[in-house]
Amino acid sequence: MPSQTELLLAAFGTGLIAPLFLVLSRDFAGAASARAFAALMLIAALHMFHNALPPALHQWSYLVQSAAPACFWIACRYAFVDTDEDRRIHWVMAVYSVAGPLLHLLLGQPLAWHGVLKQIPQILEYLLILLGLWEVISHWHGDLMEARRRLRVGVMLATGLAVGWSIVSFNLRLAGPESRQMAIIASILVISWCLLQGRKELWRPGQASNAGNVANNGNPSNAVAGEHLMSEPEPSAQSDDLLKLQHCMSSGFYRQEGLTLSHLAKQLRMPEYRLRAVINQHLNFNNFNEYLNSLRIGEAAVRLRQEPDTPISNIALDVGYRSMSSFNRAFRRCHDTTPTLFREQGHSNSSNANIAHPDDTRLQVASSLDIADFAQHPPSITK
Repeated sequence: MPSQTELLLAAFGTGLIAPLFLVLSRDFAGAASARAFAALMLIAALHMFHNALPPALHQWSYLVQSAAPACFWIACRYAFVDTDEDRRIHWVMAVYSVAGPLLHLLLGQPLAWHGVLKQIPQILEYLLILLGLWEVISHWHGDLMEARRRLRVGVMLATGLAVGWSIVSFNLRLAGPESRQMAIIASILVISWCLLQGRKELWRPGQASNAGNVANNGNPSNAVAGEHLMSEPEPSAQSDDLLKLQHCMSSGFYRQEGLTLSHLAKQLRMPEYRLRAVINQHLNFNNFNEYLNSLRIGEAAVRLRQEPDTPISNIALDVGYRSMSSFNRAFRRCHDTTPTLFREQGHSNSSNANIAHPDDTRLQVASSLDIADFAQHPPSITK
């Protein structure tokens, strides 16, 4: 039976979880990462009350808790990764980490299947935690959303507190279950603060990835990808930082191979946090690589149509890609086709290109555009 201290800590932790769970489930139920974080909150509450449950329910409680690593990876994957990178193997691991123990329990826990249905899923649980942390760490430097950058720090800190201390204290028998509950409560406080502070920025209504197919007005020369082609900023948004960025990019600075946010900030003589704010708040990009790809693929799309004799590999190198594989991958994300097919289809496909805008508004590219104009004045889009 749990001690009175354990019960008080469990009640206190659940009291902290309840408001966050209600906010996530009520206001942001449409976001996969919000649902995954809400599921994690419920699993944490169950974990803290585990010892208070009847012994007959312990196996089912363990089963539900085994879903925590999968929920953690799902939350990190959808909260921190903008790209549509293939994660099928990760999804198989996540499903098997839960389905294996469930099947093992339903079959009466046969010893013959213990390794396949219990031990392997346990290994996958550790791998899913590591994969979740990798989703947090990867693309950290190029993340333009301040709320999401804070959440990355919060997730790393919370994971270290909850997982690190729980494992170390349990294996080395340094403290009792009360200390592990306190570590979980501290983690909940960190995550709750980060999510509640940045919830409106993290899960804006209609928010979508900036990658996709760009809309145009039917002119094949206007099939230019990316949300750098956006509506004219309000007069108040015409800051010096934005003008400096536009001037730099219109000169073709985006064509440099290996261009990073810090390199661009040095070129503009601008602090990185201000540059992130300009691209995120005025241009509606959440990730620096997506912003860069939109500029590069925008020019490439124009040249593919206007320079039919120029090898595609030359165009890819000219706009800043080191390899054809990275160029093809970025181009497919923007136009849902390969550069070769895009060039061949010409007029027939140009009228079908479209892109998902953060406001779900159909964007249209200005009607007249050539390479010289693109280099000097990146085209604008009107709603």
